[in-house]
Amino acid sequence: MRNLLNPKWFFLINTLPIVLLYFFSFSQFSLIKSLLDENTKQLWLSFALVLGFMNLAGTAYVAYLITKKQIISAAYYIIMLVSYIVFIYVYLYNSNDFIPSTIPRWMMEGNILIYVGTFLMPTIAYSLFALVVIHTPENKEHKPSFNFIIALGVPIGGFLFSQLILPLWHNIEGQFLKHTLAVLTITATLVFLFFLVRGFFIIATKKAAFLQKIELFWKIPVVILFPIMGLLLNNGKIEGMFRGGTGVFGDFNNEWFYILAVLNGVLLCLPNLENKLYRLFLYVGRVITFAYTLYFFIVFLPFLPLSIIAIIVYGAGFLMLTPLVLFVIHTSTLSKDFVYLSALFSKKILVLALFLGFMTIPVLITSLYLKDRNILSETLDYLYSPNYAKEYNIDKKSLQTTLNTVKYQKGNNDFIFGTGIPYLSSYFNWLVLDNLTLSDTKINYISKIFLGNQLIKMRSQNTENDSNNNVNISNIKGNSVYDASQKVWKSWIDIELTNKNTNFAEYSTKIDLPVGCWISDYYLYVGDRKEFGILAEKKAAMWVYSQIRNTNRDPGILYYLKGNKVAFNVFPFANNEIRKTGIEFLHKEPIKITIDTNVIELGKIEKTENITAQNIENERIETENVIYVSAKQKTALKPVLRKPYFHFLVDISQNQDKKTAFFINKINKVLENNKLLVENAKISFVNSFENSIENTISVKENWQQKYQSRRFEGGFYLERAIKTTLFNAHKNRNKTGAYAGTYPVIMVVTDNIQKAILDDNFSDFAFAFPESDVFYSLIGNDTTHIQTHSLLSSLNLLENTVSSVSDKFIVDKNMLNKPVLAYKLADNSVAYLANDNQASIILKKDVFQISEGEIKEKNWLSALTMQAQWTSQILHPETSDKEWLNLVKNSFISKVMTPVTSYLVVENDAQKAILKKKQEQVLSSKKALDLGEEDAQRMSEPSLIIVAILLLFVLWLKERRKKKLV
Repeated sequence: MRNLLNPKWFFLINTLPIVLLYFFSFSQFSLIKSLLDENTKQLWLSFALVLGFMNLAGTAYVAYLITKKQIISAAYYIIMLVSYIVFIYVYLYNSNDFIPSTIPRWMMEGNILIYVGTFLMPTIAYSLFALVVIHTPENKEHKPSFNFIIALGVPIGGFLFSQLILPLWHNIEGQFLKHTLAVLTITATLVFLFFLVRGFFIIATKKAAFLQKIELFWKIPVVILFPIMGLLLNNGKIEGMFRGGTGVFGDFNNEWFYILAVLNGVLLCLPNLENKLYRLFLYVGRVITFAYTLYFFIVFLPFLPLSIIAIIVYGAGFLMLTPLVLFVIHTSTLSKDFVYLSALFSKKILVLALFLGFMTIPVLITSLYLKDRNILSETLDYLYSPNYAKEYNIDKKSLQTTLNTVKYQKGNNDFIFGTGIPYLSSYFNWLVLDNLTLSDTKINYISKIFLGNQLIKMRSQNTENDSNNNVNISNIKGNSVYDASQKVWKSWIDIELTNKNTNFAEYSTKIDLPVGCWISDYYLYVGDRKEFGILAEKKAAMWVYSQIRNTNRDPGILYYLKGNKVAFNVFPFANNEIRKTGIEFLHKEPIKITIDTNVIELGKIEKTENITAQNIENERIETENVIYVSAKQKTALKPVLRKPYFHFLVDISQNQDKKTAFFINKINKVLENNKLLVENAKISFVNSFENSIENTISVKENWQQKYQSRRFEGGFYLERAIKTTLFNAHKNRNKTGAYAGTYPVIMVVTDNIQKAILDDNFSDFAFAFPESDVFYSLIGNDTTHIQTHSLLSSLNLLENTVSSVSDKFIVDKNMLNKPVLAYKLADNSVAYLANDNQASIILKKDVFQISEGEIKEKNWLSALTMQAQWTSQILHPETSDKEWLNLVKNSFISKVMTPVTSYLVVENDAQKAILKKKQEQVLSSKKALDLGEEDAQRMSEPSLIIVAILLLFVLWLKERRKKKLV
């Protein structure tokens, strides 16, 4: 520890942490500054200037000492100790003024109080350790017992003071008592820590024969038993102290914390034998585990001032001091090892061993995290950005380990009352999750697909509709203007919403947009101010909306659900409040928009006006990549009948192997009774993976034997199987030979359709099933029947049961014999369009690139191009991570909302700032990651023991608030 007197340590321990503190504080201040009054802004500036002056003055002084080859004097360590303690004290005293209670908690990026303690406590500890070393010279005899007696006397004196003297002060009012108690507590803590550290420092460095004989007597408890007891106490294993077993200082339940605690203690207790190689290996081992010691020292450093209160209130509170004492012993032991080995080995070798050994645990942790990142990335690609033509092989055992790690690391990562692992959870989230997360819902989704079970027990969901039925449209009107330069309509729908007799209600509805219609603007009145919507990345916008909504402020949002369905929400509504909002639509043809029960006609042509507008329905609209076919143009196309064939999707998830004979019999009956669908029939065997070539075969092959030889494991991932089937059908629509002019009729084979993993409908794939949105399921358990479902409705039954008598499983032919419209392209390929009265969009190429120059503001043709770009991602999601960013960027340029963006109205600049920050965070990470949980979680409250530990500090702040209110 005597090496601490080298002034170069100042830059690492003081300058660097303060720079980091400035960075985090400025980041926080920039988000909330618009919500702060001038006095509060001045307070931030004053503290920043004072801290900056202290740091610059100290840095300049230390730099001067280095040039003069001098060490820092004891006087300056005392100045640093006192000045930084005073700074923290004054900061805490004014903490309520820094972050007013009006600032929503969700806008805070972290606990600013903990940041100040975390980044300034190293300087205080450094000064204290340096003073211990300076006042314990090697050329004098020192008695550790004297120091321990003084240290022990401090908590005893504190207890007697609280019981005998403090009650006599109950008549003393005002700030005097609070400041007096605070100064006494700080002074007592400094005295206690100084003599405690000095006592152990003397023991660790003393060479007396007596102390060497009894070394294990005190070392085993301090370096082995106390660390383990501290872990057990924090993790709720002793007296069930902390609810949920996560601990007040973090979640240290992982077995490696206990293993390293034992290993570290044993290495420190091993005797220092006079053997060259033995001492070298012992040195390396102690260097490796020093990272463990240093980690806990840093974690507990901000809480050292609470140690006195912890000991007085709760006897086991002395365990808070274990990391400090262990750090002193470990540092001194390594110092003696280095001195001994320096006479035997080159110092360069020892320094190299020091560096490599110290980095061993961090490197191992990093390598494990990188492995988790790779496994998770591969899994998310398979689920959310798959290549339907590619085979995947994900190691399920490794995936389960990774999911458990994500589950363990995630949560509230505050240093106090947190559920994560201090520092390590933040490092994991940065390295593996790009500072985002995986929601519990998504973790369960992945687990059900690959492992066949639910990894996290979900809270019961509130089944009530969040929106309030008392909010209704009281007035609505449309206004359309024809833009002759583009030959399109720009229409506004202005809406007046009225709440009837309910506070904090939400208006929520869904709007089905016609094909070729897009939203290009949005406004909401916030008070008397007409606030236009911000076009933002969808995930960030929805997160911000959810956070604002939870604080009962004023947001409004528009975003795509699936297909052309758009969600529209406005919140909140006070009792009998009337609010005004409006949406702008960009469309080529006259359309009808239905909002709730109101049907609004847009682009309606009166008499003979706008002759140009009357002719736009016949205009041929085709670009290099996309074709727009109007509803009127479709009437001129030739109807054709394509030939259907069965495509069976057979459940081979875990526990389905006992039902193979039963389903073979039922599938054969279906084939026998539906001859028209048998000729080209296929069978795919579906579990976690459906896309393997060997998993899809013709019914003309020996499918029964292959069915029985499959591996029955994982979940029934029906969603992926249907998407792959639709993709292949679309891709092969112009194929010659047996499959020319055919389309699949999907038949799902399982014992329980409700267990199928199908969390989405297939509205985005509607272009791939123009005949009908129907698919079937052959359900078999005690009885067997065919059920009919919609691809547009996520397993909602169209009919409860469709089964014929005598087990004759016949598919309704009326559902199959539906003509489609054939549109011939320039390359002689054919696009098949739904035979309806709506416009259609045709991709000329599945994959294509567009330049920013093609995108123009509020331009209909640009919107059409972006719609084609989105459809391209539906067919080729393997490009989506890259093209998603381009689509978001193009949406921003055009100001047209797409499925990856959202229009959001917020009420102040701070909300806009946090939206921008969250958006940047999302756009710089993997598309499939989340910003947080889907619903807000209530934070767990600290246990009574911890409240007692913090009692003095809490009462002080509480009294101060009361004073301010008066």
